[in-house]
Amino acid sequence: MTDRSRDALAVFATGALLGVAILGNYAVNRPGTFGLNYRVYHVAAEAALAGGDLYAVTPADSGYHYVYPPAAVLAFLPSALFESWVPGFLAMTAVSVAASAVAARLLADYVESLGYDVGRLERVLLFSFLLASAHSAPSLGYGQVNHVLTLALVAGFVGLARDRETGAGVALAVPAFVKVFPAAVGLWLLRRRAWRAIGAAVGTAASLFGLGLVVFGVDTTRTYVTDALLPQRETADFVGGLPPGKSFVTLRRPLSVLFPNADPVWYAVGAAALLAPVLAALYYRPRTVTDRHVAVHGTLVAMVLAFPSLLLYYAYTAFSLVVLLYDLPAGRGRQLFVAGALLANVSLSYGNLRETLWALPVGPTARQAILDAALPVLRLGTPVLWGSLLTLAGCLVYRVESGALSVPAPLRGVLGDGDA
Repeated sequence: MTDRSRDALAVFATGALLGVAILGNYAVNRPGTFGLNYRVYHVAAEAALAGGDLYAVTPADSGYHYVYPPAAVLAFLPSALFESWVPGFLAMTAVSVAASAVAARLLADYVESLGYDVGRLERVLLFSFLLASAHSAPSLGYGQVNHVLTLALVAGFVGLARDRETGAGVALAVPAFVKVFPAAVGLWLLRRRAWRAIGAAVGTAASLFGLGLVVFGVDTTRTYVTDALLPQRETADFVGGLPPGKSFVTLRRPLSVLFPNADPVWYAVGAAALLAPVLAALYYRPRTVTDRHVAVHGTLVAMVLAFPSLLLYYAYTAFSLVVLLYDLPAGRGRQLFVAGALLANVSLSYGNLRETLWALPVGPTARQAILDAALPVLRLGTPVLWGSLLTLAGCLVYRVESGALSVPAPLRGVLGDGDA
C-alpha cells in the first residue's frame, strides 16, 4: 500500500467513524433530529399543491421555514401525496445513498485516470466518507439535499477536467441555484475561461428561476427573494462576536470575535480580503493538472469560508479534497494538506462539545474544566476552519515547492526552495 493510499484511508476512515458517532448520538439522545429538514420540504410541497404560501408554513414540531427557490419544491411534490413525511424522508435517504455511491465512483475513476490505484477498501471507505462523514452525517439525519448537491459539484468538476464544459456548467449550476453561495465556483470558471460552462451554468440557473416564476407567479418569487434569500446573509448573528455555540465554519467568526464592535459588513469584506491573495496565488499560471486541482480546492474552500456557512457545508469540498489526497506529491505541502484534512474531520462547535460531554459519563467538575479550556479556542474558530486553512497552506506550499511561486529568501527553508 502506498503512502497516498494510507493518507486517503486515514482521512476517509476517521471522517466516517466520527459521522457514525454523530448518527448514533442522534438516535440515542436526539431522535427528533431525524427528518428535521425534510419535514420542512414536506409541508412546503403540501402548500404548493394547495396553492398556499411555500414560505409561510412550518412543520408542527419546529419553527423552520422553506428557504429554497420556488422551482426546487417541485422535486418534493411526490412527498405531498402522503399524509406523513416519513415515506418521503426514506426516499430522500435512498437518494442520498445513491448520490454518494455515484460520487464515489466518479471520484475513484477520476483519480485512477490520473495514474493512481484506488483499491476496493479505499472505494468502500470513500463511499462511507461521502455518505456519513462528520460533515455528511447531519445532512443524512436531517433529510437534507446536500448529498445530491455534493454529487453535482463532483460531476461538474470531473466534467470540467475532461473538457465536457456544457455538462459541467449544468451540474455546477444546480447547487448554485439551490444554495446560492456555491455560485462562487464561477471564479474558477472565469479563471479557466470556460465560457461554454459559464454559459450553460447561467442558462440553467436562469431557466430554473424562470420555471419557478411561471409555475408559482411573481408574488411567490418576490417572497423568496425578500423573505428567504436576503435574510440568509445572517449578519445579525455576528454582531458583537459570533456566539461559540453557533455551528459556522466561516472566516467571519474569528473576525467578529477579534473586532466585536465593527459593522458585520466588514466581516464579509475582511474574509474576502484574507482569501483573495490565497486564490490569486493558487490561480497564478497553473501549469499542470495538479496546479489546477489546488486552484479548485482553493475555490471550494474559499466558497465555504467567505460566506456564513454551516459546518456541514465543508462536504462541498469533496472533489478537490479527495483528488488531492492522491495527487499532491510528497513534501511539506502534502503533509500540511493531510494534517488539515484530518483536523477538519472533527466537525465540532462549542455547542456540539457541550452536548457530547453531557452524553458521556463525565463528572460535572471535569466537564466544566473541559468546557472552560475549550471555550476560547472554539469561540475563535472550529477545527473545520483551522483544518481548512491548513489545507490551503498545504496547497500554497506545494506551489512553492513546485517552483511556481517565489518566496523571500528567509522563508525558503521553511516553505520549500521554489524559484528565486
